Amino acid sequence: MVLDRYIFRLWAGSFLGFLFIVTGVLLLGRALKLLGMFANKGIEWSIMATMLMAIIPYFLVITVPIAFFFALQGMFLKLYQNSEMDALRASGISYVRLLRPIFAVAVIIWLLLTMTSLYWMPEGQKSFQGLLMAIQKAKPTPGFDPRRFNHQIENFTIYVDGENDKGQLQGFMLEDRRYGASIVYVAELAEIGKSGKNMNFTLYNGTRLEGSMENLRSLSFDRYRISLNLGELGLLKVPMWRTRVFEMGISELWNAAVQKKKVNAIAELNRRLLLPTTVLILLFFCLPLSFAPKRSGKAGSYIMGTALLLLVYNAQILLQQQVHSGHLPWWTMWLGQFLLLTVALWAFRRACQDRLPSLLLFVKGVSATVHQKVMLFVGRRSDIHRT
Repeated sequence: MVLDRYIFRLWAGSFLGFLFIVTGVLLLGRALKLLGMFANKGIEWSIMATMLMAIIPYFLVITVPIAFFFALQGMFLKLYQNSEMDALRASGISYVRLLRPIFAVAVIIWLLLTMTSLYWMPEGQKSFQGLLMAIQKAKPTPGFDPRRFNHQIENFTIYVDGENDKGQLQGFMLEDRRYGASIVYVAELAEIGKSGKNMNFTLYNGTRLEGSMENLRSLSFDRYRISLNLGELGLLKVPMWRTRVFEMGISELWNAAVQKKKVNAIAELNRRLLLPTTVLILLFFCLPLSFAPKRSGKAGSYIMGTALLLLVYNAQILLQQQVHSGHLPWWTMWLGQFLLLTVALWAFRRACQDRLPSLLLFVKGVSATVHQKVMLFVGRRSDIHRT
């Protein structure tokens, strides 16, 4: 149990660090793509936070296996570099025994990611894509030119005489036609602001007129506030889709895939079930890709690990696209995953026997050599610039 706790603590710290970094990079990249759109449309910035929170489940399905893999690589490399692995192996502790707590963690992560992929990810996708489409089609926040009737907002007419030094609108008139009968607000001064999805008009020293002729009713006020929902005004309408499979709940997706035999739904259902299993493949690849002599450094192992991640995820995307287009049956997605798992188990078994494949050792050595030469070149260039 002492060894299990030590191995888990050694892995957990790196896992949390890698998870924070990788997820943060993806969120930052998505935020940068949204910045220009938000600035041009004048949309409330809190909506961006809502969108980023909504897409986190999708990112976690991808970043958790990556962080798990790199943290496990870092743990192995640390044990090798500090000669702890030599002591553990000399004590008769096998790699399988060493990884016992990590095996348990991998199964738990796989189950949690499966729940996330089936239930939370589509809900987040629906929210994110809906808000994204709404912002793309949103009308910009209306501006009010002096002494001109403005009809930018549906069912509203707005007129202003001008603007004072404090930024308040002077000689303000607003006609509201949302409820059939026209309601007119006339005020000496008005201020316009936004909170969340609402546009707020605060009127000062004015009159509210409703009805006509003998049914005309008026109400004088010193201060009156009108709050308008941007979605209802057509400025930010969130569309609803019924046929986009990546936003379907699990029951709806199951019905479309199993009962209606829709190809795109079949591909999406298998993708959701397959993605979390990546953590199991990476678990068995980690040991053979992490072996490094003490003086060789860590670069070769990390370069090969990065290459493996690119291979695994691109293979999954390629097969999923082929199934989605109807060119391949659904089981080819699982065949590709099974082949990767088979190779991982074979390499893991060879590593447990301290007999790594020659090709793997060769590629790792080449990667480390290339990295050393690149770093040496960069160092020389830095010295030249300093002198």
